[in-house]
Amino acid sequence: MMMNEFIERTGIEPTAEEYNEIEEAYYKFDGDKDAFCRDFVKKNRMLEVQREIIAAVREKVEQLRKDQIATDKELHAARTKIARLEAELEREQEWKPWTNKDAVKDEDYNHLATVGREMTDDEAKDWIASEWGFDRSKIRICRKMKTFERNRHSQLRQVGEVDRAPYYDATDWYYVFFRVCGMEYEAYNGSLTQL
Repeated sequence: MMMNEFIERTGIEPTAEEYNEIEEAYYKFDGDKDAFCRDFVKKNRMLEVQREIIAAVREKVEQLRKDQIATDKELHAARTKIARLEAELEREQEWKPWTNKDAVKDEDYNHLATVGREMTDDEAKDWIASEWGFDRSKIRICRKMKTFERNRHSQLRQVGEVDRAPYYDATDWYYVFFRVCGMEYEAYNGSLTQL
């Protein structure tokens, strides 16, 4: 089949290089020129449809990429604004360390901890039950105490924890931080304080 015969039958004008490949496919084809050309046009149309679909998908992917970049920029701007507003709010609220005036002072606890003996939870429970009459089965020994900050509106927020393991040095020098039925208590040197 000549190139001009192919062009007449298909309406496709290939380059010389492309026609060499077409001619090679024609020699392998089981049928006459007209059947080959009809088959070629049919397959070529499918390729065009596929190319159109691929082009549309690529266009959509590119648009999604652009949208993602725009969204990322907006998200970054929003996060930056939130961080700035949170910092402003933090300054406005004037958070400062807060200590419960009824609680044992850190320096008193630390002094006892350096000279006293740390009690096990069982020893501390026995001591609290015998000294203060609480039901031993309801006592929960607390080894950590929350620390707080307070703002100018008298709101509290937890900022950390400090060690509050139970210590014993003498019958009038001991410390136990514990909880019974959801209430927190400190037993210190013969006094019991509900926090």
